[in-house]
Amino acid sequence: MEIKGTAFLARQDSVVADFGADAWRSFLTEYAKKDAVFTKPVMPMTWIPVESYVRFSEALLARFYKNNPMAYWTFGENAVEQALTKGQLKAMFAQADYRRFLQFFPGVWKAYFSAGLAHVDTGEGYAELRITGVPRPHAYFEYITMGFMKRGLEVLGAKNVKSERLKGFSKGEAECLYRFQFTG
Repeated sequence: MEIKGTAFLARQDSVVADFGADAWRSFLTEYAKKDAVFTKPVMPMTWIPVESYVRFSEALLARFYKNNPMAYWTFGENAVEQALTKGQLKAMFAQADYRRFLQFFPGVWKAYFSAGLAHVDTGEGYAELRITGVPRPHAYFEYITMGFMKRGLEVLGAKNVKSERLKGFSKGEAECLYRFQFTG
């Protein structure tokens, strides 16, 4: 499994926004000594091996976010908000277009991760997002994805969005399943 460089660049943006460019450069310089993958520039289309990316994410959490895995959730929220209001997804979705966003979501997963599947089931006032087939289950994949989904629904006009974890990598399970309830 590999992770698209856009995910890495979004982490860079988060750290720079929260702690400054010098803190990011210092961290990356130190971290690159531990993993040669990060000695070369990471471009949006770069694919990063999953083990390297997971270790990088854990080191980032330890250095900047007090080892709080919910920072991954915040990263997902920030990423979708940027994508839907200023970035690559802005032109694709109109306000109150959250149902189309739900249908589109499995493609978002495939754009960022080379393995695993995201599947969305919808009904009146709810959606379930299931992630399966991830060869390296980790809280990063659970929280960033579910944070992305919840905030995406909100940005696109769903109201009273609530999330419920039914299964999760963070609980040591082989798949994730969240139910999102909302009003429109």
